[in-house]
Amino acid sequence: MGACDRMPDKSRNCSENDLFFDYRFSFPDGSLKKMRIHLDPETLRYMPRDGYRPDTWTELEFCRCGCCPLEPEKCPHCPVAVSIRDIVSEFDDRLSYDEVEVEVRTKERNYYEKTSLQKGLSSILGILMVTSGCPVLDKLRPMVRFHLPFPTILETTFRTTGTYLLGQFFLKKNGMDADFTFQGLAEIYQKVTLVNRSMAERIRKLSRKDASVNALILLDLFAVDVPLSIEDQIRDLEPFFHTYLRETR
Repeated sequence: MGACDRMPDKSRNCSENDLFFDYRFSFPDGSLKKMRIHLDPETLRYMPRDGYRPDTWTELEFCRCGCCPLEPEKCPHCPVAVSIRDIVSEFDDRLSYDEVEVEVRTKERNYYEKTSLQKGLSSILGILMVTSGCPVLDKLRPMVRFHLPFPTILETTFRTTGTYLLGQFFLKKNGMDADFTFQGLAEIYQKVTLVNRSMAERIRKLSRKDASVNALILLDLFAVDVPLSIEDQIRDLEPFFHTYLRETR
């Protein structure tokens, strides 16, 4: 598959089998913003309703990530920038600390949180970015199938490490090299940090207010911490597995 094949297709009708996340942002002044995200149920790829509209700030060379493996000749626009274009535009007049009530509806359940706008946007940006087709963020895409809108650090650690280990199991099952030391996970998140910071710089040059930028900063906090303290984070999970450990003693 070529780089440009990763970009969103033109307008398409979403089927009832698609995965979806309905986000509803209610502000104290009575205003309301709604966003629906559709994902392909098999590939977990983001499927925008309105197709792909090029923009100057979505060009690959605009604040390009240092770890980006894409070629401008084959893929002139950044997949991540294209996927988050609409939400950045929708909230570019909002401040990160604006109070908001966020409701998230999925096929399985609903979620509610009264929080800051930056935290609500961080949740939705996390979905859009890892499902955009970015080759760096693709490794995190499996987690979106079981997306948790407002997770704690411990919940995120459990989902992240569990997803990584399951990925390694499938690699081994298919005769490929696997890593069960979490070294590979640390390397993944080192690159994720580069993507997050580059995207924040793109948005900073574009937005009138800071909500989207600070939402990305929130996303980056965990990405920065993983390479530095993955063992410490995992240690917090160890007591939950005492029944496994008991069997070996």
